[in-house]
Amino acid sequence: MQRQRTGRKVMLTMAALALVVTSCGRSDDNSGSSSNSNNGTSADSGSSTDGAFAVDTADCPDNGTDGISGDTITLASSFPQSGLTAAFAQISKGYKAYFAQVNDAGGVEVAGKKYKIEVVDKDDEYNAAKTSANINELVGNDGSKAFAVFNVVGTANNIAIRQDLGENCVPNLFAATGSPAWGNPDYPWLVGSTLAPYTVEAVAFADYLKENDPSAKVAMLVQNDDYGKAYEEGFKQAIDGTDITVTKVAKYTAGANDVAAPVTELAATGADVFFNGSTLLACPNALQKATEANWTRAHTFVSGTCISKTLMGLAGKDADGVIAYTNTIDPANPAYADSEALATYKDTLEKFGDADVDPENGIVAYGYTQAAVLVKVLEESPELTRSAVLDTMRNIDISDQMGMLVDGVTLKMSADDAYLAENVQTIQYKYVSDTEAYFENVGDILDFEGKTKDITPEDLING
Repeated sequence: MQRQRTGRKVMLTMAALALVVTSCGRSDDNSGSSSNSNNGTSADSGSSTDGAFAVDTADCPDNGTDGISGDTITLASSFPQSGLTAAFAQISKGYKAYFAQVNDAGGVEVAGKKYKIEVVDKDDEYNAAKTSANINELVGNDGSKAFAVFNVVGTANNIAIRQDLGENCVPNLFAATGSPAWGNPDYPWLVGSTLAPYTVEAVAFADYLKENDPSAKVAMLVQNDDYGKAYEEGFKQAIDGTDITVTKVAKYTAGANDVAAPVTELAATGADVFFNGSTLLACPNALQKATEANWTRAHTFVSGTCISKTLMGLAGKDADGVIAYTNTIDPANPAYADSEALATYKDTLEKFGDADVDPENGIVAYGYTQAAVLVKVLEESPELTRSAVLDTMRNIDISDQMGMLVDGVTLKMSADDAYLAENVQTIQYKYVSDTEAYFENVGDILDFEGKTKDITPEDLING
């Protein structure tokens, strides 16, 4: 395959301008992707007779160790750090504290040598066009400035950068979104994080209703993009053939915060279940508006993107009893008060975290966990090259507790399974007072290992 790079900057600029026109959170834009382009890989890249993943590097530039200077590995990231979406910046406080601890102890050992980990990042305000510009600046037009991209927040944001990173054979690791699109074989250099796929959450809730309310009438609030589409299509497919019905699906514009109108419409349907598939400030706003509309509900679901202390705190008592799915420990849950994992986490944040970091914020724990898993991947890599690290991650098989993962959650990938975390714990919000609230675990861990592809509509994966 002949690699085409002429006019690259012009194309990037045009793509960025196109993304600006769309809403910050949209992920149904196809810029930068083509059914005929495989980013220097074959469509079945990584498949092998023994089930191991091996990325095809035949068309890669000679840049496998770029971003490594002496004993320092540089990672690049882009995420919201200001404005209404700044809450997501708390994720970085978790992983930066973990990396600081590793660096203080001499670094991570890869193939017999120790390296420090440095993260360079910029604010994108959750705007995909800014994400693209940021990553292009931090990684470099030719991919020479950073070894890998790490934990970029948002579905549309990762879609905006996957083509160029793939062409430069730069790993985009731990994409901070549960989009099932990370299973698209055309983009093997992009790997998701420990966030469960959105369709796994949707199917888990459908199963919950089948057991607890088999004739439920469900009203759904979803974002008008691929994020919302994953919840809607995943849930509808899961209830097909049952007595569970969807009374109405209301959609709100990505990036909007006030969802009073669509929630009022949903309440008027008489549904006894609220599927709140919104994110950021729209999520607690929806819970508040449902209460104001005097909507009596037997069950309410909230997205795993909504379970941070900040967002649940805004909803307050209106969030009491909501069901969600996760695989990380809620640091505020008193059941973990004597947990060794929690003690280590808090100690790390106290010694190496920012002065204003809140250890009880679940998304801080999420960020901390991504760092722990990445360090494990680096330690197990046979050499410190981009392809070796990517292959190691895509062949991961860990059953030991990592970071703040719930004990019993496994991390596993292979040539036939592109999803890192497919185990989830059912959690339910318990509001005690404005100063005491947390998610408590309900039942056993749900195991969807190797099933995401089967329970996800194909268009959501190949989008």
